[in-house]
Amino acid sequence: MAEPGPRSFTEVTFVEAAARRARVDLVIKPVTPGGDKRLTSRFLGFAGPERLALDLPKTIKGKKVFIPVDWLVGMSFELANIWFQATATVLEHCMFQQFATRRVDALIVKQPTKVISSPNRRETPRQQVDPTKPFLATVWSAEDMADTEHKPLVVGRLHDWTDNGLGVRLAEPLALDVGVRVIVRLDRAMTGECIFLWGTFRHCTFAEDGIWLAGFAEVTNVGPGEAVGLMEFLSASPD
Repeated sequence: MAEPGPRSFTEVTFVEAAARRARVDLVIKPVTPGGDKRLTSRFLGFAGPERLALDLPKTIKGKKVFIPVDWLVGMSFELANIWFQATATVLEHCMFQQFATRRVDALIVKQPTKVISSPNRRETPRQQVDPTKPFLATVWSAEDMADTEHKPLVVGRLHDWTDNGLGVRLAEPLALDVGVRVIVRLDRAMTGECIFLWGTFRHCTFAEDGIWLAGFAEVTNVGPGEAVGLMEFLSASPD
């Protein structure tokens, strides 16, 4: 019997994700059944050649969602502190044999032929926020602000940071497409200190304590010239 050829980077990525039963966030555009844009799932394994089995997706309230065949779904998942994104086609729903004596509802998708990894692999450790000196984090969509929409998307608390990334704790999920540019304002409690930052949305993951953790990469300071106009813009609107 001929020996199998070398695996591609994409194949290795999904074999690893399936073996670890990694959590995966799914995004369906333009709409989803029930009106939920962002769903949660988990890799279960392989259902045949180039066929991935995912736990039947659920809404943030835990309701199972059946996605129509041939729909495209965006996939976002983490392995070894690196975020991966890919797009897959729905093939079918079935009862997948997860163990010898157990079958579960599963979504079967065609294994993507291409996977994109975030270039922002962490080379420095996360720094936790001092709980006695919390930062309030307010997030706007840069695109919405360009269209004169002043309302922030969400308000949370800064959880941790790296040299070019932020983690923000939220009471509700942030339904954005991966890669969307955002503006984040950090306000330190009791000091009046305020910092404006540019960033790129990477993920929004449900944490064990019932809080959602949003991750932002490519974080840079809003320049002095930009900050003046930005602050005037925001002060003209209730937030």
